[in-house]
Amino acid sequence: MLSISKSFSHQQVVQSVPNIWWLITGVALYIGAHLSYGIDLLGWFFCVPFLLFLRKASRKKSLLWFMLVLFIAWTLTTAKIITPPIPFGLVFLFSLPIALIQLPGYLVWRFSTRSQWSSLLFASVMTIMEWLQYSFTPFASWGVAAYTQSNHLEIMQSLSLFGMPGLSFLIYWINATIAEKLLNEKEEHTLIQTLLPFSILFLLLIYGSLRIGNYSSHGVDTLHVAAVGTDSEYSGLPLPDESQNAPLKARLLRRTRQAAQNGASMIVWNEAAAVIMPSGEHSWIDTLSKIAKENKISLIAAYVVPVSTEPFEFKNQYVFLGNDGNIRQYYQKHEPVPGEPSVKGKEALKVEDIGGVLVGGAICYDYDYPYLARQYGDLKADIVVVPSSDWRGIDPIHTQMAAFRAVEQGHSIIRSTRFGLSAAINPTGKMIAQMSSFDNNDKIMHSWLPVKRHPTLYSILGDWVVGLAFTFVLFQVFINLKKSPKH
Repeated sequence: MLSISKSFSHQQVVQSVPNIWWLITGVALYIGAHLSYGIDLLGWFFCVPFLLFLRKASRKKSLLWFMLVLFIAWTLTTAKIITPPIPFGLVFLFSLPIALIQLPGYLVWRFSTRSQWSSLLFASVMTIMEWLQYSFTPFASWGVAAYTQSNHLEIMQSLSLFGMPGLSFLIYWINATIAEKLLNEKEEHTLIQTLLPFSILFLLLIYGSLRIGNYSSHGVDTLHVAAVGTDSEYSGLPLPDESQNAPLKARLLRRTRQAAQNGASMIVWNEAAAVIMPSGEHSWIDTLSKIAKENKISLIAAYVVPVSTEPFEFKNQYVFLGNDGNIRQYYQKHEPVPGEPSVKGKEALKVEDIGGVLVGGAICYDYDYPYLARQYGDLKADIVVVPSSDWRGIDPIHTQMAAFRAVEQGHSIIRSTRFGLSAAINPTGKMIAQMSSFDNNDKIMHSWLPVKRHPTLYSILGDWVVGLAFTFVLFQVFINLKKSPKH
């Protein structure tokens, strides 16, 4: 009688709530779970209202309503990060594609009512679609479910085992399991099947605590690094004239010398820290080389070089100078933000040996792509420098996203950020130093950064969870085809 009563209670509550309220609640949870001002806890059930709606609503018209509402949910969620100087129209550039990318997972859930594996199918398809997004589209990893846990350092340690795909899979699996229990559709589900995803979450929390504790319990070799900020507010046309540019560059160089005098042996500038005209680039590099040599520092100096004004195009790059003043490498941004008129860098990634420490680099949006960080994992980078430029709406979530790359590959990161949060991040994703460009400070952040990588299973095996998800989906398709009646 007790189990029947509970069953009736669950179904009664779910069935009594009008479908429109499931949609409204789903939109609210999406907004609360994702991107800026996200609440980690909501990530574990933000999909549930939408999943309930799709199983309750039987009419074909309801699917059209759901598609519209999913788009609205992502539009309002993305709107949280659109603040000046970013135009509001950019909301739709991201919200529509992300909604379309997620739609197949929800459709699979809607039409898999007879499958006892529907929760795993939903999690698998959603994880695959996320992987396709950040592997093959210009929208990078924005909107990925794993980022809902960006404030939870213990659960982030799971990234060292199976990267973002594994964490996203678990989040979607738990969401679907909760929905199934509320619907009470799967009477045949055993207690083990229901509790399995929650048990895995519990074990991962234990693993995360132990990994952080173990890393913190041992002393590590460190390097004195500094992030040096700029006063430049350059964001496109019109280009600053020399009367505007000269004092900005002078202050940038003065801060660089000051950071060196304070003991930093590697200094990283913000993305677009200065605007250098093509005719003046050679003398600019000579000046930087002299500063690096005189102060015996490794200098990663990021700046932009306008290429043309019609159409407007520029090189978004950094030059890596050794402490002998010699140029180690030039790097151009490999993954420009959609709409950014910068020349796409195509050079092969490489690391520089700085006194036995292998240092790689990327620029801002580049590190929203796990594939790029994975290449530095293959190169056994110890530290990755990431000159960056954000805006108020993505501060500090964008820097927190970069911390995911540190945990995945087990290397340290120094992210030097204009219009946002600069941070020194260790291989557990912990920010051991941070500085906001919006605060009143001297725009110099110092830190002692671990110099040796902390190898991870994910850095060795890569996206093995995605492979399992693909295999599971294909197996389910094969089984369903065999069950289909033959005419």
